Amino acid sequence: MTSQIRAGHLMEELSEQVGGAELYELRSLGTPVRFQAGALESVKSVETTGRALRVIHEGRLGFSTTTDLADDKVLVQNALQSAQFGGPAPFEFPDRQPAEPVACFDPEVEGMDAAALIALGEEVVEKLRAHDPDMQVDVTVSNEVEQVSLLNTSGLQVEDRRTFLSIGMDVIRTRGDDITILWESASSHAAGEIDPAAMVDRLVERLRWAETTASVESKAMPIVFSSMATMCLLLPLSEGLNGRYVYEGASPLGEKLDQQVLDPRFTFVDDGRLDFASRSAPYDDEGTPTARKPLIEEGMVQQFLYDLKTAAQAGALPTGNAFKVQGFGDRGFQLPPVITPTTLMVSPGDKSLDEMLRGLDEAILVEQVIGLGQGNVLSGEFSNNVSMGFLMRNGEVVGRVKNTMIAGNVYELLKDQLIGLSDHAEWVFGMLKTPAIAVDGVGVTSQG
Repeated sequence: MTSQIRAGHLMEELSEQVGGAELYELRSLGTPVRFQAGALESVKSVETTGRALRVIHEGRLGFSTTTDLADDKVLVQNALQSAQFGGPAPFEFPDRQPAEPVACFDPEVEGMDAAALIALGEEVVEKLRAHDPDMQVDVTVSNEVEQVSLLNTSGLQVEDRRTFLSIGMDVIRTRGDDITILWESASSHAAGEIDPAAMVDRLVERLRWAETTASVESKAMPIVFSSMATMCLLLPLSEGLNGRYVYEGASPLGEKLDQQVLDPRFTFVDDGRLDFASRSAPYDDEGTPTARKPLIEEGMVQQFLYDLKTAAQAGALPTGNAFKVQGFGDRGFQLPPVITPTTLMVSPGDKSLDEMLRGLDEAILVEQVIGLGQGNVLSGEFSNNVSMGFLMRNGEVVGRVKNTMIAGNVYELLKDQLIGLSDHAEWVFGMLKTPAIAVDGVGVTSQG
């Protein structure tokens, strides 16, 4: 008996025992290739197979997982036992709703064997070392083929195959007591959506900029967040748009639907249907079709993100944003689905990054930070150490700043202190596409 047929029988049996049930099955095969200090360190084949079962029993939600696809008894028993202590389930699992196809599978990625991944990694290492043979270069290249199936007792049955290609580059340059650390990463469903050469060029340019250091005063001043660094601003904002926090009254945006909260130049969209974006899929992990959703349009709050449970609690509709992920991690089967953005996009502005920088007498161009999520995120507060940033005067690089921290409130900065957005949006982590964002009045604390 095939796994699919067995899963169908399980749903039929559970429909007579519980108020509702949902079975999620994941099969994936990946090949991560790692280079450490420029040398090939490991080549692995990583296979993941597992099931996750959610049941609604006596009004409560139970959850269990297993890697044994041949034995459903323990899976069911654990889910029923979990339901005794589970939270209330004010929703029903959905029946199948039509969804337009979205491109998530690339035969080229599927066909990349270990030799091809090694060759790609070697090419990246060679290009980086050509800039500086003495710096440490770490590179990871991996591909993955994933098959997901989802069934429930309401008649839903969907399947999807996805490919993933990921490239990560880390460099460490040591000159005396000065250490420069930089990284780049990209992820997509398709090989053609990633440009390793452009990633290398960006790293090399920043390494050149970092050869000179500069001192900066502790004061409030303009900050230009590169696309990579915009997560300082966008993480608190995305949390404020999470329907769970809206329902719980913890989001400052909860009572601001259809109100102007940010600068009219700022538009923020969640799009789960963008071809080949790494978090795109026709359905979320609860079987709700994904969609393109304007969250903030010209500074006005338009919509929040909901899963089945929170939508039912709030009297809203689910938005196709329930996924089995944690933070920036990969999808899996071990966790229950939670409200998660798909692809977040910020609309570009009308000036190039160079033009924005030339228009500022003095500013810090922040490229990379550490400490994302620190501070009172839901209030919009951020406080981050700058791991890579440059003091700029009239568009010219003065030098790399050291021992520097930035802090501010996203809602205040994007409403009253927005200088502008660059005219070119770049991918970040494969899940965010955004231009550089320049704001004034950011608190800077420096000891360098």
